[in-house]
Amino acid sequence: MSELKNIAVHGTVEKKIHSIVESMGADVEYLFMNWAQANVAIDRIEKPTIIYVLPPSGSLFFEWARVKDKPEAQIAFVCSTEFDFEGEANDDVIEQMKRLCVKFVKALNGSGLFKQIEGKLPYQVLYDHLDQNVTGIVIEPPLEEEEGIIICEDEVRAEDEFEE
Repeated sequence: MSELKNIAVHGTVEKKIHSIVESMGADVEYLFMNWAQANVAIDRIEKPTIIYVLPPSGSLFFEWARVKDKPEAQIAFVCSTEFDFEGEANDDVIEQMKRLCVKFVKALNGSGLFKQIEGKLPYQVLYDHLDQNVTGIVIEPPLEEEEGIIICEDEVRAEDEFEE
């Protein structure tokens, strides 16, 4: 199991994503913000960047002693680029961002913090959508916490206390 699993029980999904990106090394930047903020902040990125976009909604799953968060997440993998209207240079950047995405999913799956991402994971190409010159991809991964937040301090259910 990964050392990322030692994150505080009350850690947020965002903090868990941030810790996963940090585990990927210093060659990757991280941003957490909405698309409008990212549109401004992207102007200052100097290396490939993973943007965890502020989720607009999600679901909370209540179990016996835990609550697990499952946000409707978008994660972008972007890099500054010069627009190449013939597409060759940007295609290369898109392929690099796909590989960064694969590295991220591998780190996420190895962290033990979320259910494994397997199977089909669609992406959308991000090219000429923002004010800044960036190219990349956006995924909407099915993030569901493995452990969530403990909401019951003791391991005894109220129903068990009154059994005869």
